[in-house]
Amino acid sequence: MTTAMPITSVFYKRWAETYEELAAAADHAGRLGLRMYMGPSYQSGMRVVKENGEIEVLWNEEEGRAGLERAVQFVKDFDGAHDGLIRGMLAPERIETQTPENLIQTKRYSEELGCPIRLHAAQGSFEYNEMHRRHSLSPVQFLHSIGFLGERTAIPHAHFVPGYSGATIGEGDDLAILQETGTTVIHCPLVIGRHGDALESFARYKRRGINIAIGTDTFPPDFIQNIRTASMFSRLLERDVTDSSYADIFRAATLGGARFLGREDLGRLAPGAKADLIAIDLDGFHLGPIEDPIRTLIMSGSGRDVKLSIINGRVVMKDRLIPGLDLEEIKAKGQRYFEKMKLGYVERDYQQLGEEELFTPSFRVQK
Repeated sequence: MTTAMPITSVFYKRWAETYEELAAAADHAGRLGLRMYMGPSYQSGMRVVKENGEIEVLWNEEEGRAGLERAVQFVKDFDGAHDGLIRGMLAPERIETQTPENLIQTKRYSEELGCPIRLHAAQGSFEYNEMHRRHSLSPVQFLHSIGFLGERTAIPHAHFVPGYSGATIGEGDDLAILQETGTTVIHCPLVIGRHGDALESFARYKRRGINIAIGTDTFPPDFIQNIRTASMFSRLLERDVTDSSYADIFRAATLGGARFLGREDLGRLAPGAKADLIAIDLDGFHLGPIEDPIRTLIMSGSGRDVKLSIINGRVVMKDRLIPGLDLEEIKAKGQRYFEKMKLGYVERDYQQLGEEELFTPSFRVQK
């Protein structure tokens, strides 16, 4: 990736991301030469599980207001930092943990500051049904009713809409709303596929004139895997290749993302564009015979085949090595932090099942 927008996460926070940790991330990114759109997440509520297993939202509206103000200050402080590589964005957490007032203020600040918004919405049954219970509208319809949608707004997922196979209530044409407002859908096929869901379908959204970008929202953040998965799901649902080709989704991963950011200078190799490019090694035996380079890469390759990354004319990765970083040290630190996160799951589990039940091995180990 030559331009990135990080995933927000509040599962292991006291409430949401802090100004300080995003400021540190921005400084690290700038030092490494990465182009990033970023800002601390915020929310007015938090999903919790009751003793009977039901999900509800625990509200603290003051936290939401304070979080939005921190995010706005971050944009004012960091937008354009590191020779323009770091740009600000507003990242309210998932829709069901937001108050209408904070979302309206978010949109106002986006217009005032000229920065994009990203809000996870229309991504699951609890959220969809909860928003319908509160407002008698789908998540997309609710956002439209408060003037939140538009060309600077992107909705990761946006697959849970009236008429979707998993939606049992609701009426209306959410795709028409997305198209008419110029809202971008960030399609993350790998992560929703792991949960047994899929956009219904990429080809359908494309034909409706909706701007689609490709995201990851999971590990590994591998765009080649996501392009391959998006194409397979769309072809399966459509029973047709039309509008589901690798080229269609490659355009979403490059031009679709750039269009959302309002950047004619990104996502393409052209006069006036930024000097961003990656070099992919197609010589690996695992890739097989080379036919069309895009098809060969997406059918058989992965992000590990990228051997060179240049951002804004600067080499930031060569031969899978990043100058100034000890990847083995980072890997060890990441493993230690992951083990700590696993303990958090065990502690928060409302059933108190214990680590062995929560993290069952693929095959049972005989003791």
